[in-house]
Amino acid sequence: MRLEINGWASKIVFSATHIIPMHSKCGRLHGHDYAINTKIEGEMAPNGVIMDFISVKEFLRGVAAELDHRVLIPAKDPGVTIGKDYVEYIVGDKKLTLPRCDCIMLEIEVASAETLANFVLKRMLDKVKFPENVTRIEIGVDEGRGQGAWTGHDF
Repeated sequence: MRLEINGWASKIVFSATHIIPMHSKCGRLHGHDYAINTKIEGEMAPNGVIMDFISVKEFLRGVAAELDHRVLIPAKDPGVTIGKDYVEYIVGDKKLTLPRCDCIMLEIEVASAETLANFVLKRMLDKVKFPENVTRIEIGVDEGRGQGAWTGHDF
């Protein structure tokens, strides 16, 4: 059995700016409206549910709030230098200097939908206690409606 949470319908959304180095179009600083979706598979517990929707939605809304209206900076990119009040991001022949307070540093290599899905999944596995009846979780991050990336974890 599977439960699904649609980020758009459940208002698990955020707006953010990013850049994907070495990409012809996405190599320019640009933004998206994102949604975080999830699918949780498992057996129905004696109480008639796989897992409580409320706790999962609250967690995902917290992640979305953390990312909302920020510049997504991949801290593992060698072109990133973090200063006290600024972030410098060298992308090809461009040197972006951004206010530190407008950025969020993420432990990823590039700020793509794929790496954001992995980021959310890892955070969820670290912070959310899943009942033993849950067998799989999937996280999807949409960059606008109808396009996104999914990743999963089997228990």
